[in-house]
Amino acid sequence: MDDFGHLTPEDEIFLDEDVLRDEYDPDRILERSDKLNEYLKMFKEVVRGKRPRNVFVYGPTGVGKTVGTKVVLDRLTEDAEEIDQVSVEAVHLECKDLNTSYQVAANLVNKLRVNTGRSTISTTGYPEGEIYRMLFQELREADDTHVIIALDEIDNIGSDDNILYKLPRCNNTNSAQYVDPEDTKVGVVGITNDGTFRDRLDPRAQSTLCDHEIHFPPYDANELRTILNDRAGDAFKPGVLEDDVVPLVAAFAAQRSGYARTALELLYASGKRASDEGASSVTEEHVRNAESRLQQGAVVTEINGLSPQGKLITYTLVLMDDRNELPARMDKLYARYKDMARRMDVDTITPRSVHNILNDLMMNGIVTSKEINKGRSGGRHYQYELGTEYDLVAEGLQGDSDIEDIDDGLL
Repeated sequence: MDDFGHLTPEDEIFLDEDVLRDEYDPDRILERSDKLNEYLKMFKEVVRGKRPRNVFVYGPTGVGKTVGTKVVLDRLTEDAEEIDQVSVEAVHLECKDLNTSYQVAANLVNKLRVNTGRSTISTTGYPEGEIYRMLFQELREADDTHVIIALDEIDNIGSDDNILYKLPRCNNTNSAQYVDPEDTKVGVVGITNDGTFRDRLDPRAQSTLCDHEIHFPPYDANELRTILNDRAGDAFKPGVLEDDVVPLVAAFAAQRSGYARTALELLYASGKRASDEGASSVTEEHVRNAESRLQQGAVVTEINGLSPQGKLITYTLVLMDDRNELPARMDKLYARYKDMARRMDVDTITPRSVHNILNDLMMNGIVTSKEINKGRSGGRHYQYELGTEYDLVAEGLQGDSDIEDIDDGLL
């Protein structure tokens, strides 16, 4: 075999790169003290022995919702231990791979049985009514006075939101599956990345789930710098990060999304480039090169994941760019889009819907807009154009059979 190199465990840059991974579970959450205090106070009724209110938690990915919820419920559990006749069990269920209320209810039965000695159940094969009967029986027989159930990524349930109506109101006397609060007082925390999910809920579920609401906003650059400095101390060997690395990573991540996940990914990618090069330190150049590569990959991934209408609008922009028709006003863009839809033999969506998709594309840097104000005589309007490299957008559209059917040799 050709001698093309060898792998060794030695590394001049990293001490423990796992600290920068998305699945790493930190023992503390930084730059969220005010938000966590606000969150904790929503459970004040619990330590007074009263029924908890339900909480709806929303905000984008990577801003501390899940970790914050675990920290708050751990603190609530600890505080309850100091109070006579009050005890709390906190149950956290990840709903990422659960897309029906039935699946959520069945998995909750097993979560509640973990420490009871009772056998877990199959999550399929039971009548739906039987699953709910078992779930509420588990709640009635809980050893603690209060059970708080956190349902993470609840938007995956979609339109099958029956569990989000039944569970938050199970302590109400008119509930079909009544859990007497003298037996167990039940509270539900719903966590989602999708702020519009609440508005799509059945009105009955919305009114019971959203007693309290709390929004976790993106981090700013200073907050991201604090988080990065904390993780970097465990992830990198002493002295390998040049002074401008963390501030630059924080600035890029704040500009791109404001998510801790984005910042940690960029810091890892910068360190990886330095390590692969055999460098003795991570420099500003490593950060800029890593950011450029990540941005390119993010654009292609984002376009690949667009809806069919989103891809059609993006292709319309590519076509107009090729014909030197950009920047363009909304009316011209919409006229060209309708022509593309006719060629694809698909229904058109309204100008408002096209505008909403353009806004989403702008958030991801694929499209940019500029306001044109001609004063009283000319009025005000926006002009749109591609916000990233033409080749990257075209690459993201490649492989879509519908787009390739009408391709004008641009992809």
